[in-house]
Amino acid sequence: MTDVLFNPDYLIFVLTSATIFVILTMALNMIVGFIGYLNLGHVGFWSIGAYCYSVLLMNGTPFWLALIAGGLLAGFSGFLLGLPTLRLKSHYIAIASLGFTYIVYSLAINLTGITRGPLGIPGIPRPSFWGIDFEDKYLFFLLCAAIAVVSGFIMKRVLASPFGKILETIREDEIASQSIGKNTFSFKLKAFTVSAFFAGIAGGLWASLYQFISPYSFFIPELVFLLAALMIGGAGSFWGGVVGTYVLYIIYESVRFMPVPPTSVGALQQMAFALLLIIIMIFRPRGIMGKKAATFHRS
Repeated sequence: MTDVLFNPDYLIFVLTSATIFVILTMALNMIVGFIGYLNLGHVGFWSIGAYCYSVLLMNGTPFWLALIAGGLLAGFSGFLLGLPTLRLKSHYIAIASLGFTYIVYSLAINLTGITRGPLGIPGIPRPSFWGIDFEDKYLFFLLCAAIAVVSGFIMKRVLASPFGKILETIREDEIASQSIGKNTFSFKLKAFTVSAFFAGIAGGLWASLYQFISPYSFFIPELVFLLAALMIGGAGSFWGGVVGTYVLYIIYESVRFMPVPPTSVGALQQMAFALLLIIIMIFRPRGIMGKKAATFHRS
């Protein structure tokens, strides 16, 4: 087990996986942390981006075009989902967005001509462009890290802009935002679309990392892990999603090296991050990096 723990190939794979997941968490934070809406449809956007990217890439589309196309399709899906759901209030948004996740999951299973259904899509290649073959795991990590940095920079600039400040005022008091002439629905819809776009980007990178996707790659367990990472790091803090993701990955992967039967590892991993989430919520409800406890709309 110790040999595996210090195996460079294993470590770089986990680090790459966590880095891609950071993009996904930062994107979700735009909605959960900065608007205060519990979006349970985020893994649906992640799935759409992954499938679009994989199908295009395996049919000869250049990497960057396939990646951006996956992000755009996910963003458009976020726009369509946001049109009706963002007019809802409180827990109804969470329920509607969760329904979207189930719809995407069902489509991934049943559109066998595109997704191959439960069999999934194997053999998804790593990118190759500018004479560089990113099949090399270290180069692929650098590529994912670069995309994560650029994505994070864009999202941070958006959230630090007047647009981002309006999102925070919507979280604190939407009626007050409307009273000063702000079209809050338009702001929420734009944020929802941007968030979904970056989830789609993460989906494309995820597909190339694992070189296989199936409907089961993007469902409730992944949603729980994603929400846990954000809550542990601190929703509403830009760095919260980053810190929470890496902390949760370290704990999640460390369980693999405990002296327990291999069949018990999965259950112990779930227990470990659930226990960590409970501890964080009791002793530091704002999360590790959060300045205040996560706020959700109640009306």
